[in-house]
This record gives sequence, structure tokens and C-alpha cells, in this order.
Amino acid sequence: MMKNRYTRSLALLFCVIASCALCALFPAGPAAAADPVQARKDIKAMGLEYTEQDFAKAAGNGDMVAVQLFVDAGMDVNSGGGAAIGLASGRGQTKMVQYLMSKGAKPTSNALQFARTRGHKDIEKILIDAGAKE
Repeated sequence: MMKNRYTRSLALLFCVIASCALCALFPAGPAAAADPVQARKDIKAMGLEYTEQDFAKAAGNGDMVAVQLFVDAGMDVNSGGGAAIGLASGRGQTKMVQYLMSKGAKPTSNALQFARTRGHKDIEKILIDAGAKE
């Protein structure tokens, strides 16, 4: 009887570990929508409109899921004169700035000034290293 209980415990532990590993390898959710049509549907379902303004707001708020959906839907990361990277820089959204730049956002002088005047030294350095001019 004791051996049977031990075997069940090991089997359960294995299932839990395997499930965690699969979840880590295959994340689900709206951010996984690489199809532009589905991405726009997911944006709408989040209560956002597919506009440059909502894209920039999402970037400034650090909403990585929404920004990834906008990019998947075809939004130009430099739309609105680089408003998205500017807002993200001014609000201290380091990961967002890095993400936008990885997708082709230009390190603008406005973004640099927003980061500098608000004391975001890490973002300031990222932008300068990427070629932002004063």
C-alpha cells in the first residue's frame, strides 16, 4: 500500500513539472497572435482602437501585450513621429524602449530629452548608445 501511494505521488509530481515546462515553452494568450487580422481583433477586444494614439499610449503605459499586438497588426513603430518611444522613454519604460528599438524604432532626440528631463538615466544611456542625437 505504501509503495502504491509513493508511485502515485511521483507520477503526480512528474505531471506538474511537465505541465509547467510546457507552459513555459508554449505561452498562450493574445500576444501570440502573429496574424495581422487576429491581432487587430485582439486589440479591439482589449478596448483599444488600431490608431497611432492608442499605440503610443500603450507603449507609454508599458503594456507589452498591447504593443506586441499593434506590431503584429502592422503598426509602424515610428508612427506619429516616434511618439511611442518618446512616451515610453519619458515614463521610464526601459523594457518597452528596448522592445521598440528591437522592432526598428529610431532613437529620437525627443525620446532622449524626455528620458533625460525625467531622470531616466538607463533609458538615456540606451538611446545615446543607439545613436540618439541631442
